[in-house]
Amino acid sequence: MEYGILSLIPPLVAIIFALKTKQTLLSLFSGVWVGATMLNAWNPVEGLIKVFSDFMVPSVSDKGNASLLILVSLAGGFIYSLKVSGAAESFARIITKKVNTKKKAQLMTWACAFLFSYTEPILILGTVMRPITDKVKVARVKLAYILHSMGGPLASFSPISSYGPFIIGLIAPQLVALQLSDNPWSVYLDMFAFNLYGLFAMLTVSFVVLTGFDIGGMYKAQKRADETGELIGENDVPMVSDKDEDVLPEGYHPSLWNFLVPMGLLFIGIFSVIFWTGDIRTNGFVDAFLHADIVTAISVGFLVGAIGASIMAIISRLRSFQQTVDDWVKGVKQMMNVPLILVMVWSIGTVTSKMGVGAYITQLIDGFLPASIVPACIFIIGAVISFATGSSWGVWAILMPIAIPMAHSLDLSLPLVIGAVISSGLFGNHCSPIADTTVMTATAAACDNIEHVRTQLPYALIIAGTTVFGFLIGGMTGQAIPSLIGQAVLIVAVFWILNKKVKRRIGSHKQVQTLTHN
Repeated sequence: MEYGILSLIPPLVAIIFALKTKQTLLSLFSGVWVGATMLNAWNPVEGLIKVFSDFMVPSVSDKGNASLLILVSLAGGFIYSLKVSGAAESFARIITKKVNTKKKAQLMTWACAFLFSYTEPILILGTVMRPITDKVKVARVKLAYILHSMGGPLASFSPISSYGPFIIGLIAPQLVALQLSDNPWSVYLDMFAFNLYGLFAMLTVSFVVLTGFDIGGMYKAQKRADETGELIGENDVPMVSDKDEDVLPEGYHPSLWNFLVPMGLLFIGIFSVIFWTGDIRTNGFVDAFLHADIVTAISVGFLVGAIGASIMAIISRLRSFQQTVDDWVKGVKQMMNVPLILVMVWSIGTVTSKMGVGAYITQLIDGFLPASIVPACIFIIGAVISFATGSSWGVWAILMPIAIPMAHSLDLSLPLVIGAVISSGLFGNHCSPIADTTVMTATAAACDNIEHVRTQLPYALIIAGTTVFGFLIGGMTGQAIPSLIGQAVLIVAVFWILNKKVKRRIGSHKQVQTLTHN
């Protein structure tokens, strides 16, 4: 059965409920229930049953999803072990002697993301940097913005991440079907210059940090942190508990080894499993990353890192063995809401897939486009789909078999059109409230998931809007340089104007408050 425009109802229900109520889990469940009801002859009772039997349970049973659930749970144990063992505190105390301003802390977070380019640097980077950004009063949503902007976008440029092989796996069959001799790896690398959304998502972070051009809700959140020291809003509900009931004993000063040992074991665990599962002897160093099980590697890293933190806590007589075990279990328990949310995220993704959201939106424009605006239209369509479904990989899988043959028939640059597809998926990955990376980012930054979306969305929309302009230039010229320059100039102009407006608005509001008070 074809649902047409009705296929948009479930994701819209989830998104609107989430933005209005800030109840992420309930909103996602509502969206899945509505979709399951529609798929089962509009019977809400049968739809409710099918939510569990047809969507939630299959989502958990999927090997890739199950691996991620384990990873997130182990991340909870690792994060809490770092906290109570003094590891995070010891690193923060030393680093903040040099990284002692908001700008330095934010730039360090941005730069350190490149150390994790073999995967999305969200969970690990957030764990390490949060104590540092907290000390210099960086708002949690600002940390989340930096983490998220350096997550999927950076991974999409990394041939040794799970993203690279997946993208190449989508490109290669289309080249074969069209009997093109292009090397898919070369096409993938040439696409980098046209991955406009991903590139400017990362560059915009450094620009915002260096200039202080915060806008909208982000400006207010950071101003609140500056003036009151409150890193989260009064009504925000952080994804993970941030209470300080387990502070370090007074007078206890952990050494840097409390941090170096668990982090060293973390990396040893990750790279050992990467080289083992990627068969480094057979495939060599680079190809080992391409064949490795990255999720399993990070999971093992989190586990051995937590063991390292516990050992250091026992050696320094901060915690007993039993206490370290209890600490780890407590950390896992604190993270339990995140796996539930991820299950609902994947479930609503399955609903939108069965109802044909991607196919419906794509069919709206198929066959009605002048060649020069095809890249921009592909980006717009993919951005809408990715926002509605919360999936970048799903959008890429839908659009790549359409975009590459279209580019070939219209004599457009393949890297240009592929860049439009990749950019469109990254948009939804970056700002959709039902994207799994959005959930993980809010978890890593210990902030409210919906508040993270609300404060980040203006940045994402600016980048998306200017990306359309960049792809229009690319469609007319076929060249990357004019697209990059045109988009960069437009982004700077937009941020400058909006930053000036928000400062004037808040300044006027303060004057009114002062006059009223007097």
